[in-house]
Amino acid sequence: MPTLVTGPFSQVLVDIVVGMNRTRHSGLLRRLVLLISAVLIIGALCAYPLIAMAQPSAEPQPSGSSQPVYPSASPSSETDDKGTIAIPSVTSQEGKMYLAVTDAAIDDVDSQKIMDAVREAVDGQNAKILLGVDKKPNNLKGASQLVRGMLLFGNSDAMSDDWLENGKTKGYVGQGWIAIGVMLPETKDGDVEVFVDPGRNVRETEPGSKDRILDAGAPSFEAGDYTAGISAVAISTTENLRAPLDKKIAVSIVVGVLLLIAAVIVFFALRGRRRAQLQAAARKRIKQVEVWESSMHQDLNALRRTPMNDATEPALNRSAATIKEIQRQREQAITQRSTELESALDASAEPQISEQQAHEIEQRAERLSLLRRAVELARSLSGTASNSVKSWNQIIEQHHGGLKLLVQLLDTDGATALPVTPQVRTAIVTHTDALDQLQARAKTKLTEQEAAHLLEELWALREELDSLIDQALAQSQGASMKVDAKLAEQLRAFLPRAGANANDPISVLRTFAPSDGQH
Repeated sequence: MPTLVTGPFSQVLVDIVVGMNRTRHSGLLRRLVLLISAVLIIGALCAYPLIAMAQPSAEPQPSGSSQPVYPSASPSSETDDKGTIAIPSVTSQEGKMYLAVTDAAIDDVDSQKIMDAVREAVDGQNAKILLGVDKKPNNLKGASQLVRGMLLFGNSDAMSDDWLENGKTKGYVGQGWIAIGVMLPETKDGDVEVFVDPGRNVRETEPGSKDRILDAGAPSFEAGDYTAGISAVAISTTENLRAPLDKKIAVSIVVGVLLLIAAVIVFFALRGRRRAQLQAAARKRIKQVEVWESSMHQDLNALRRTPMNDATEPALNRSAATIKEIQRQREQAITQRSTELESALDASAEPQISEQQAHEIEQRAERLSLLRRAVELARSLSGTASNSVKSWNQIIEQHHGGLKLLVQLLDTDGATALPVTPQVRTAIVTHTDALDQLQARAKTKLTEQEAAHLLEELWALREELDSLIDQALAQSQGASMKVDAKLAEQLRAFLPRAGANANDPISVLRTFAPSDGQH
């Protein structure tokens, strides 16, 4: 709805005073009415300077360009201030385009077509455009006063914040805005007045841009197509006037660009770091393969130098069968491992070694090293080596170590309530006695069969010990006993699932036990 600015206040005040004289109210009420009348008169006196500021000035109006764009036709010379002045409010707004059309001009223009025509052009530049359209006859002195009226009394933010102090010297239109006023003629044969008032920071794209704006809608206006003419003026304004990018948007763009640059730098830095890590890992794998390669050389040479008795007789027990299996794998390794060693050499010669290749070579090296240890134990425990006593003592000492760990477990709070505790206490006594007897036998000169029987007895004791340890750990965990972490780790190392330990002969031998004899 348009904002109404009414005419002289004198007739209104006379009507109020005369009406009040005809009443029968007391003198107090008359004084109150006179006070109200005085306030209204003072308000009117304050309002008239504001309206006077909206009058066109004889001096050029300052703006972002050197001078505002002047009307394409001389403003109306109508000077009758009596009656109502209609200031159009914004009726359509989309993006940066604000269109205000009075009721008098609403039937002569198609607001939606204007918005559709200028949408792309307006969105492609930085300034906001306030476009007002009115039609004669009215009490406005042309399109320039229409613009001033919209700035002062309209419902947009196009007015500069400091218009009261600096409007006359710096212009009334705020930064980033362009105000356009179009005054349509009363008849089709009349002239259309156009006034463009750029904001303080709005500049012409090049000299002569003002004339192009004024001429843009002339053909359509002459043909009576006001909608097309107004659209052409708005589009020409976006092409010939430019506002700098809003500071907030500019800062956002700069920050976004900086963040993008930082992200790119971080990406390439991380990528370079990753590449360096991969190259370092590849160099490390090559060095590891060289170490495993050297170890495989040494193990193969040791297997060739270590003789073993021919296992031609049938195995009488698991121990004998295991020693026979170790001998078979030794002979197979001597004949076949050379091929695997050549494969490892070929891999180490390659510039790049994958993790899978390195893992496979590592497994071969570990298996060959374990076989070398098993061959040494088999030869020693078969009674054919001078250091057999040392190997027997190593088995017995390892077993004593397991019994001591069980004693520590029984000293833990809550261990007496475990179901396996009585069996553990019995085993500690019986195993200690049995180990003393077996150690005495190991010190004598044993035949191959006697050595196999002795190894079988020690192996059986070890299986019983492993079973007790396994039960104790499981029951202590179920009873929520606070077992020392180091003690629990040492106990778990005795179990078959912990794998082979070179210092634990039984754990090495059971790795090579035939499948029908594994436990």
